[in-house]
Amino acid sequence: MRTSTIVWIIVIIVVILGGTYWWAASNSANTPLVTDTSQAPMIPAGSSTEPTGTGNAYAPGNLLLGTDATSTLGTYLVASNGMTLYTYANDTSGVSNCSGQCAANWPPYTVASADALANVQSGITGQVGTITRDDGKLQVTYNGMPLYFWANDKAPGDTNGQGVGNVWFVVQP
Repeated sequence: MRTSTIVWIIVIIVVILGGTYWWAASNSANTPLVTDTSQAPMIPAGSSTEPTGTGNAYAPGNLLLGTDATSTLGTYLVASNGMTLYTYANDTSGVSNCSGQCAANWPPYTVASADALANVQSGITGQVGTITRDDGKLQVTYNGMPLYFWANDKAPGDTNGQGVGNVWFVVQP
């Protein structure tokens, strides 16, 4: 075999392997942060994991907290799965008063370990922490207030829980 033929074969192999590596790396960036969102609203199959609001500053896959924005609500917090986060006016700093049926409608944002707290989008300046719920799970807090999902939000960017009962509100960073 001639040297130029061997060089072209090597170039083709490198291009194929490089393309495969690039494809695998870009798809793994959409793997969600390993947190306990088992009670969070499910994102329908085939849906994007990115919020759909006008801000769309959220980077899926590696953040505990990110942001999205709409023209009516401004910037608000989203979880690692892109879903909107809410606070409950009947909670107090460091205490969740939402359990039972309340927690079924408003699933708490929980994590397996406080180690995930370091993964926060730049520009989110509030204090991120956890509290231990009655069931022993760690619930994420923002400025001391427990964070929740709304069961009726079906896709990233939904903010259907805003103002429900005049006690549920999206979280401004």
